[in-house]
Amino acid sequence: MIRRKLVTLWAVSMLVTVIDEIGAPLSASGASQSSNGVTATTIHVGIPYTDFNAVLKFGVTIDEGNFPDAYSALVADMNAHGGINGRRIVPYLVPVSPFGTAPAAAACTELTQDDSVFVALNPDQPDCYLEDHHTPTINGNYQTAQALGSVPNFSIAPPPAVYDRLQLRVFDRNGVFASKRLGLFAGGLTDQGQLRAVQSVLSSLHVPVVETAVQDAPVGDAGAYIQQFSVIAQRFREAGVNEVIAIGTGSYVWPRFLQGIESSYNPPWVATDEGALETAVRTGQSISSKYLKNLVTSSPTPAGDVFWRTRSVQKCARVVHKAYPTDKITAPTNDQLGSDETFYAVAAACITLALFAAIAKAAGKNLTTPTFIRAGFRLRNVVIPGLGAPISFGPNRSYAIGPVYIVTYDPVNHSLKFSTSSATN
Repeated sequence: MIRRKLVTLWAVSMLVTVIDEIGAPLSASGASQSSNGVTATTIHVGIPYTDFNAVLKFGVTIDEGNFPDAYSALVADMNAHGGINGRRIVPYLVPVSPFGTAPAAAACTELTQDDSVFVALNPDQPDCYLEDHHTPTINGNYQTAQALGSVPNFSIAPPPAVYDRLQLRVFDRNGVFASKRLGLFAGGLTDQGQLRAVQSVLSSLHVPVVETAVQDAPVGDAGAYIQQFSVIAQRFREAGVNEVIAIGTGSYVWPRFLQGIESSYNPPWVATDEGALETAVRTGQSISSKYLKNLVTSSPTPAGDVFWRTRSVQKCARVVHKAYPTDKITAPTNDQLGSDETFYAVAAACITLALFAAIAKAAGKNLTTPTFIRAGFRLRNVVIPGLGAPISFGPNRSYAIGPVYIVTYDPVNHSLKFSTSSATN
């Protein structure tokens, strides 16, 4: 979710990147339902969410807020204002342990087979819903490649390789690559798909790349990592690389290894994965300002505190607070991430329900899986709470294309600094 970051949601970006996301049941019952979770008066919606109580026994305290309360309050408010095209939303909330894949799979089976939900919001392992049960999802996390003909996961953020094409074009228009000899650094073998996407877009922009490297030392062999990285840095220096694009996991591997070898070679660099880098910076992983001051990256969503202050998100927060006045909801800051991230449940529920409602409303009174999918693909310039600019989907494209926020490093606060407005992508 949300960005992933937001999902990834921040995407994401909030502690969902640290521990898998899903999880607590508040089950609706007694309503007659059709095979696809839609009746003349109701829409049955599955909401798996992370049960962080499962990590308490390990001495880890993470509080992302009360997901059942946040979703229940916002669903009740939507129903009080007419629901979706006259249909009332019936939520089925299921808590999911973040450990292993079995809890998420069990939640998928429960929601799709026992509860016959029409759609699932923010599920982990969405492939179970999409491929095995042909149930659409909204802002699903950790999805593998979809099989041809499967139902889609509609997401507010494009996949990394697609977003790379957007942000690199924005960087090029803003002169980031002007007079530069680029070196491309992929942090691991899993980044090679993104590496190919980056190479393709740079070629189309006629931006010269003089060196490319993939970190592939054996996992767990710190000495091999250091040795290989030293060779890569030396290669880049000798080739005259005066700017590095760190791809995927390279977004946090590059500065950490420069620091690890105390490198005097420290050219300007671009991180393609702002969320991973932000998590590393904000969770206190030691990265010296020396290796961050010459950074530029970007995000498809505004800074967390800016997102939180928008009128639409604050409206969601007021609805939840009115319904559950004793629930703790702490606003995000630019400080290091800690155990109190209680705003996140409200943020996730606000965004995800808004996207689901927009697609379902566009599908009209005849709400079926095919009409829902068609409406999602046709959705254009829809405004989602907190994102700062409209987003659009497209034919057979279930991810949104929207804003790009340029991000730099703030050495005073040792934090990432987001632009206040989106760049044209």
